[in-house]
Amino acid sequence: MKRVLLLALALILAFGAAAAADYPTKPVTIIVASNAGGGTDTMARLFAKFAEKYFPQPFVINNIDGAGGQRGFDALARAKKDGYTIGTVYTPHFTAHISANRANYTIDDFDMLYNLVTDPGVLIVPSSSPFKTVEDIIEAEKAAPGALTGSTSGPGSDDAFALAQFNESTGCTVKSVPATGSSNAKATVMGGHVSMGFMNLSQIESNYRAGELRILAMMTHKRHPNVPEIPTFAELGYKVISDSSRGFAAPAGFPEDAYKMILEVFEKVLVDPDFLDAAKEQLETNFLGPDEYKAYLEDLLEVTNRAYEKDPW
Repeated sequence: MKRVLLLALALILAFGAAAAADYPTKPVTIIVASNAGGGTDTMARLFAKFAEKYFPQPFVINNIDGAGGQRGFDALARAKKDGYTIGTVYTPHFTAHISANRANYTIDDFDMLYNLVTDPGVLIVPSSSPFKTVEDIIEAEKAAPGALTGSTSGPGSDDAFALAQFNESTGCTVKSVPATGSSNAKATVMGGHVSMGFMNLSQIESNYRAGELRILAMMTHKRHPNVPEIPTFAELGYKVISDSSRGFAAPAGFPEDAYKMILEVFEKVLVDPDFLDAAKEQLETNFLGPDEYKAYLEDLLEVTNRAYEKDPW
């Protein structure tokens, strides 16, 4: 009996070693917790394109949007821990769902990979809007209190936090109009269906440069190098600070060898000159490694926990 057990153990170890040596034998899926065309999707597709230079199998995008990213985050947490599924995480939605007790996951359900983007918030209007400054909006509010609307990504999003700060700081009463994803939010603004939009720079920078949208103010501590001509809210005398980060994670329990190999791919992509040139045009890059990324998310969770206690969403 003992010999049988030892033989079985030897076979299991041999099979595991062979499986690790063979990895990867098929494409790796990237669950993108938003719809196609948005900022997170852009990041994932750009990474996937360059990652294939350093990985013997392709990376395949699977968009699972809805519920402010919660469906995609849940799917990633429940994905098979076989080394063939990773996914995207974006804030503050990721921690906001945990704070609101809606998430079927915790931070510990993920092995963090890399944060790639920290994207500042912007206040935008369509180019046809009569509003050319923040003061124009405040004057319109005084003339018709409660008549203004603003597109956001919904409760618990950085856009919603930004709108709340805007109202508190300016005395306006702009009503939130939640959209299903950043692409729809942008379309709502460009179509003139709302008075303004609370979004992130990467989501609208190309439209701004094409003259389709106007940026009235940045939600940063200082002017952003990509748009140095745009004033910050702080310069205008208002306290509105907001951003959104985007990165990658694997389901906790990811096979160690596969995790190490995926991390090496990230490390090579993030110093690839061609990737950096492409990212410069499309992403607000800010690279954080696994430990730093997890610490950032844990700190953010404390922030969203306090916000939820004060004003639940």
